Amino acid sequence: MVLALLFGIAYSFGLLSCAYSRRERRFYINNLLMIWCIGMTITVTIGSAKQLYAAYNDDKINLANAETLYYYISIVGVVLSYICQLVQTTELREFLSNVPLFEILDYFELKRSVVKSSIQIILVKTVVFPIILEINLLIRQSRNEPEESLLKTFYTLFPTVVSNFLPNCAFSSIVVCYHTMRTLNLRLEKIEKEANFYQDVKQIILHKRFYRMQKFCNLADTLDELSQKYTLICGYTLRYVDINSVAIMATLLCNLFAITGGLFQEYNALADTFINKENYDVFDALTNGVFLSIAVADIALYGSMANDCLEAVHETSIILKRIQINNCDIRFRQSVEKFSLQIFVENFKIQPLGMLEINVGLLHDVLSAVTSFLLILIQSDLTLRFSLK
Repeated sequence: MVLALLFGIAYSFGLLSCAYSRRERRFYINNLLMIWCIGMTITVTIGSAKQLYAAYNDDKINLANAETLYYYISIVGVVLSYICQLVQTTELREFLSNVPLFEILDYFELKRSVVKSSIQIILVKTVVFPIILEINLLIRQSRNEPEESLLKTFYTLFPTVVSNFLPNCAFSSIVVCYHTMRTLNLRLEKIEKEANFYQDVKQIILHKRFYRMQKFCNLADTLDELSQKYTLICGYTLRYVDINSVAIMATLLCNLFAITGGLFQEYNALADTFINKENYDVFDALTNGVFLSIAVADIALYGSMANDCLEAVHETSIILKRIQINNCDIRFRQSVEKFSLQIFVENFKIQPLGMLEINVGLLHDVLSAVTSFLLILIQSDLTLRFSLK
């Protein structure tokens, strides 16, 4: 049901031209959907270019206004999303046809509580954040532009929703990767306990060699299965992130500019109050702070979930190191060594376009960049203010 909803939204936005064939059990490029996607891409690109050009001529792109800045940067993100999805249609079709999502979920038999927590995390980013932004837009418009229609706020929010759709799908894949890797580690811990148990000196004396050999062979079979599932989980997660890497980077840049614009607007309000002796607009500061908070929370949530996923993958190698292989069957020893080498060679990293690694340090990197931008902007503004005096 969740996937059907996602596909329905992607089809309606014109972000997906692949349809599923039940007979062949594969995705194929549908001509009608392709025409719709091309039409939406051309329409959105031309319309966005005209709107940005008009806003530039009318001097409406104001860095000190977080709302307009967030809106126009989101338009750029929408255009990039459409173009990249159209260019990567073949790659996306092959990915959707080959990804064994349901097979992996069935193999690990994820509990209802795990699925529920995954959906809750995804809903916070994909539903709760846009609702908060929409409420904030309505409140701002009711005060600043009460004569305007309420539909204007939906029009303002629409680019943000569309530009975040593909990054949110990639975020969902990271959430799925995290929970499946946790389940894989739980099964790996069971293998660790059983393998170490049968290598104890008392157990070696108690059980015959053939019985121990059979036990270790069974454990090796299970370990090989987990090794294959590990490759599928990490490989397809990184591949899907790579497919949506441009959209992810566009969203991160959008949040970067939103944070910069929001903080600069807060600075402007304080500077006008203390330097120009103007009244401090508390309402504008609070509503502007909502845009700022959502941008920070979006980056923090993305980095936190990606870091949890990286830690789950790292935990797999730690569990393998705890497995004793001194008094085990040679086949089991080879399986452990092969799995450990596989983790080392694959080197799981969430790094869109190979430019920026997404982990717990993402928010720190973004805030460092924001600080650098703000120092330049504030210095220029203060120079201008005091030169006029």
